[in-house]
Amino acid sequence: MSQEYLVLIHNLQAQLAVLQGAIASQPKTSPEIVKDWQRSHSEIQSFFQSQIINTDLEVTPQNLSLQVEIDKQLKMLGVDLAMLQTSRNPTTWQKRHQQASDRFVLLNRYFQMSTGV
Repeated sequence: MSQEYLVLIHNLQAQLAVLQGAIASQPKTSPEIVKDWQRSHSEIQSFFQSQIINTDLEVTPQNLSLQVEIDKQLKMLGVDLAMLQTSRNPTTWQKRHQQASDRFVLLNRYFQMSTGV
């Protein structure tokens, strides 16, 4: 695995950690804030697509399958955020908020597998 690939994965992981921290620090219903999260998520997904997926970097078969899983989880995170934004009921918000939080745990697991840490 190339050093460049590792740097990009760490960069992606750092961007997601910032978003995860923002989401974790807002446990109460706040649709306005979710728009900021969605904007960040969109930037993260664009970075992933342009810098990691659609590049000439040489990737091992294992990392290729991890990329597929990361891509899927990033898309699902986008769905979670869309659902979170439409949540008005505090109970529904809490459930959606937890789903988004759980998604970050899974993404972090994939990053650990990608970097061998």
